[in-house]
This record gives sequence, structure tokens and C-alpha cells, in this order.
Amino acid sequence: MGAVEVGHVRQRWGIGRSVGYALVARLVDAGLIERVATLPGDPTLLRASEQGIAYAGLGLPAAKVGPGQVDHWLACADVALWAEGRWGADSVTSERELRFAELDSMKPIASCVVGELPGGRPMLHRPDLVVADGDRRMAIEVELTTKTPRRLEQIVRSWRRARHVEKVLYVVPAGPTQRAVERAVAATHAQERVRVYELGKVNGGGA
Repeated sequence: MGAVEVGHVRQRWGIGRSVGYALVARLVDAGLIERVATLPGDPTLLRASEQGIAYAGLGLPAAKVGPGQVDHWLACADVALWAEGRWGADSVTSERELRFAELDSMKPIASCVVGELPGGRPMLHRPDLVVADGDRRMAIEVELTTKTPRRLEQIVRSWRRARHVEKVLYVVPAGPTQRAVERAVAATHAQERVRVYELGKVNGGGA
């Protein structure tokens, strides 16, 4: 996932507070995960170390965690747990896992093509999460802030054209960001393939 809180670890494995903190402490001592402090008042995040990522068999660097990313990391973890509860733990893939798989396959698996790189390779936009059921895939975008209308419409239009993805779910907070995404979906005529879901329903356990 990149970075999470200890509460996400506890919820994911169904363990209590003391067991969760003891588990995290053991993993930190073993060098498999790291505590990352951000701005004062923000929670301390947990991320897999390079040693931990190698142990898991993923050829990725440790996640770069900056102060401006805390809310997004936490929201993605919340949505991932919600998606696992709804579609099953084995069906959910993170953006980092998707990146690893696409680098290995040399083709889009659950990303959309938003342009072309020098040399003719496709420029990919990857979702935050992917839900897979056999060959059927749903991309999940966790959108907390509002992109420019032009950029947002470009991405939504690219999702509409991505036929290797069955549908796309934008999870957004109620308010300006939700309205901006809904406008982009309408402007690109993507209503059949791109849905908008309120983040508060995920945090509140809604379905």
C-alpha cells in the first residue's frame, strides 16, 4: 500500500490494540517496516522498508512519504480495506503492485493510456487500487483534491477508452471535488463506465 497507520494493520488482520502494536514493533526491529514521522499533529505512518519489499518478492523501492501525501495514503488504505470487505482480500491490488506487474508485462493491465512517451511507449495513468475477478478489472481512483477541469477530463476520457478495464470507481469527498469529477464524467460521456462514490460512505462502512 505504500504507507498506512497501525490501525489499518489491526483492522486488516483482525487483531487488538496491544497485539497490533507488538506486531509492528517486531517488524520494525526486524527491519521489514519503518515508522515515518510527518508533520506535527499528523499520525506516524508505517511503510515497508526495501528489505521488507524484497522479502515480499516485489522489485520496488520504499515508498516516498511526504507531509502533503498523508491524507491520500490514509484514504487509500481505508478504501482498500473497504474494497477487501466487499470483493474479497485476494481481489484487491495496490497501485504499487500494479506498477510492478505492468513493468514486468510491458503493457497496461489496469491503467489507462493518457499519452505517448519519447520512443512511442504509452504514457500510463495508474489507479490507486484495482479490483480483479478473473479477467474482469475495476480501477479505483481515490481523489481528494480537485484537478484542473482539462486534466481531469483527459484522465476520465482515457478511462472511458480503456476497454481492458470494465469500469472505474472514483471515491471522492463530498463537496467541490465530487462535483468536479461528476462534471468531468458528464462532459466526457463516461457515465456508463465511470462511477462516483462518496468517501464518507467508505469511512462510515456504507455499501
